[in-house]
Amino acid sequence: MSRIAVPWGDEPVRVILADPGWQLADKLPGKHRGAAKNYRVLPLHEIMRFPLPTLDRDAILFLWRLSSMPQEALDVVRAWGFAPKSEIIWEKLTKTGKPWMGMGRYVRAAHETCLIATRGRFKVDSRSIRSRFSAKVPCDLDGRYTHSAKPAQFYAIVEELAKRGPYCELFARQRRGGWLSYGDELPPEGEPRAQP
Repeated sequence: MSRIAVPWGDEPVRVILADPGWQLADKLPGKHRGAAKNYRVLPLHEIMRFPLPTLDRDAILFLWRLSSMPQEALDVVRAWGFAPKSEIIWEKLTKTGKPWMGMGRYVRAAHETCLIATRGRFKVDSRSIRSRFSAKVPCDLDGRYTHSAKPAQFYAIVEELAKRGPYCELFARQRRGGWLSYGDELPPEGEPRAQP
C-alpha cells in the first residue's frame, strides 16, 4: 500500500481516525439528502487502497461505518492492516437534546457506529470509557446540521483512549489542534480550526 508523507519527521502515527465517504448503490431524492450530494464519495475498492501515513508498529484505528455496510467496513479495517476489537456507538441528539430521527430503509437511524481496531500490541490508556455516548449533531454557524460531522465529545474519547499521538484524521472536514488532517474539504491553512 502506498503511503503519504507525515510532516512530523520520522515519527509514525499511533492513532488514526477515518470517516470515509462511503459510496452507496442507491440515490436519495432531494438536493441535499445523502452523502454524494454533500461531499465526494469513494467506491469500496478505493477506500481499501487509500494511502495511509506511516503507522507505528502498535497503532489504533477509529473507523466510522454505515449501518448498511458492516462487512465492507471490516474489509477496510483488514485491508489497512488492523484487526477489529470493539466499537463505539454515538447516540445522536437534536439541537434541543431529543433523540435524532435520521434516514433509513428499514429503521430510522438514531445512531452512528465507529469501529475500533488495532495493530501490534496497542494498549489503551483508559479502561473507563463506555461503548456508547450521547451528543448533539454538530451545526454550522447558521444553525444548520452539518452532514457527517462528528461531535467534539468523540475526539475527547479518542484522546482519552490514546493519550499520546501522533494523531491523524483521514477524510477530515476541519482542522484540529494537535492532529494531522487530510481531506479535500479542509479549509486552507491559517483559517480557524475546530474547537477541541
